[in-house]
Amino acid sequence: MAEQAPKSVLFVCLGNICRSPIAEAVFRKLVTDQNVSDKWRIDSAATSTYEVGNPPDYRGQNCMKKHGVPMNHVARQVPYLNLKVHACVLCYSGSLTAVLFLPGTWAGHQIQEL
Repeated sequence: MAEQAPKSVLFVCLGNICRSPIAEAVFRKLVTDQNVSDKWRIDSAATSTYEVGNPPDYRGQNCMKKHGVPMNHVARQVPYLNLKVHACVLCYSGSLTAVLFLPGTWAGHQIQEL
């Protein structure tokens, strides 16, 4: 029997230093605590290049530390050409969702606005 491919989720926000890396860290902790991390590929990215290469905002890092959630992240932009590898893309505003549907990018049915 063939081994099942891991599920994948990509959290997307504007700069990839606040909302999406926090969501990535929390989701990663949840699947790790449930011993199913080998069944998931979890990532986050930005629609912009404003913060590429920067660490998460210090307030998010402090919050994650306070709650015992490990966070190891460097901001990056959404990999538009490789977006189809994600089974689910979760966006944090309508304008971000719209960016992912621009001509030449991915217009998949698995993009959800939060």
